[in-house]
Amino acid sequence: MPSDFLHNFMDQKWEDLLLIHWPVAQVRVQETLPDDLRVDLFEEQAWLSVVGFRLSGLKIAPFRWIQWPGFWEINLRTYVKDKNGRKGIWFYSLDSSDLFAVIGARILYGLHYNYARTDGRIKDNQIFFHSERKYPHNQANSEFFADLSAGKHSRKTKKTGLDTFLLERYRFWSRRKLSRFSESAKVRHVPYQSIKVKTARYKGELFKSQGFDEPTEAPVLGHYCKGFEVQATAPSWLLSTAGQANQR
Repeated sequence: MPSDFLHNFMDQKWEDLLLIHWPVAQVRVQETLPDDLRVDLFEEQAWLSVVGFRLSGLKIAPFRWIQWPGFWEINLRTYVKDKNGRKGIWFYSLDSSDLFAVIGARILYGLHYNYARTDGRIKDNQIFFHSERKYPHNQANSEFFADLSAGKHSRKTKKTGLDTFLLERYRFWSRRKLSRFSESAKVRHVPYQSIKVKTARYKGELFKSQGFDEPTEAPVLGHYCKGFEVQATAPSWLLSTAGQANQR
């Protein structure tokens, strides 16, 4: 049935994820969101996160036979919920070196993808990310890194409530230009098996490009995860179209 492949629309793998987080005033975040979304809070605090990872093994129905090369991605995100209390992520920006992925994600999901030269690497127990945005032409370069050695050799600790709040998100929203409402899609993957990083640094223009002040201090918290397989549903407009077609 059409609905089967729409609910299993996309497969991919996320590898070598680095997520670094800062607390931000609730009102600053809320004023940047669409009117049908509300900032999600942890103990009355809003959060912004910079995330870098490698995306590989991308397969999109019904053309799963296409061999898609892996690429690095960097995004700036916050945490939101809708009027029904469904929680997820709002992406302010997503930078990728794969032009076809940028175009496809913009068309299919309405996500704010940008074409950029993005790189990531791990060397001597450190992970590095770098991005130079090419299109659109608003300057928003970034670079960040974390030392993984302390986390790799420390005993794994149980996730705190804040860890779960920041990591375990299985829905994301987007808002197309001229649209009156936000759309969402769901992702499925195993829970994060992450380590906390003790030392992380960031500099760039990701925050400034979205109207926020750039951080002047190191992130309050950081996570590294080796990776996992991910499945995603089709965009909600496509699911809705298929549902209407099935009712005819």
